[in-house]
Amino acid sequence: LHVSVSRASETDFTLSMKDMDRLKKSLKEHGLDWGIGHGIYDAGHDAEGNYEYLMEHGVKPVIALNPRSGNHPSPTGNAKRVDEKGVPICPGGKPMRRHGYSNAKHRIYYNCPAKRPNGSGEWIYHQERCPLGVLCDPDTKMGPVVYVKTNDDPRLYPPVSRTSPEYKKLMNLRSGCERSNAQKKEVYGLGRRPCRSDTHFLVRLYLVSIIEHAKAWLAEDMKKQEAGNTQAFLEAMAA
Repeated sequence: LHVSVSRASETDFTLSMKDMDRLKKSLKEHGLDWGIGHGIYDAGHDAEGNYEYLMEHGVKPVIALNPRSGNHPSPTGNAKRVDEKGVPICPGGKPMRRHGYSNAKHRIYYNCPAKRPNGSGEWIYHQERCPLGVLCDPDTKMGPVVYVKTNDDPRLYPPVSRTSPEYKKLMNLRSGCERSNAQKKEVYGLGRRPCRSDTHFLVRLYLVSIIEHAKAWLAEDMKKQEAGNTQAFLEAMAA
């Protein structure tokens, strides 16, 4: 969708946010009503300003936490205590269960770690999961329920939990971009700086990107064709 080149003096840290802005403007200029759901970056982009920028534009930040920077999470919202990962602690001293995220209010909700939905709209209390062995909020279905505000500290309380399957899936998608970058540099020789002109280099970069997409489309078509041939063969054998 968007590729760019820049001087060696400019870091990925600043270029990434510029490219996000350029992509959004390009989509609008071409009349494409496409939304960007997530911005996925490595720990080198773990800065509060990046989170705020992305969330201001309606993009969920998915950024690896840099353990060398920042402080221990502090409670926010109506949470009283949180652990080192920012997860609220229940009255019994156990990390609470993440229940969901409100896009409208920018809040992450957590509920009692001993209560689980059964898939039929009912909530079941599992006493063996409760450190107290007795309900501390028996009159509620999910309670106790607390929330933390992502706006207060989106770096430590991101909309997409770093321990969730969704986070891992999105980060795996990002690793595909790293492989693509490596292929551009090594296989197609762009790492050897084959030209001096920025414009010439950008044209090469676009052409290589088109080739990569074409190869991916061809691979998908071949998979579908092979699957179709296999199915036709099985049907013929069954007949």
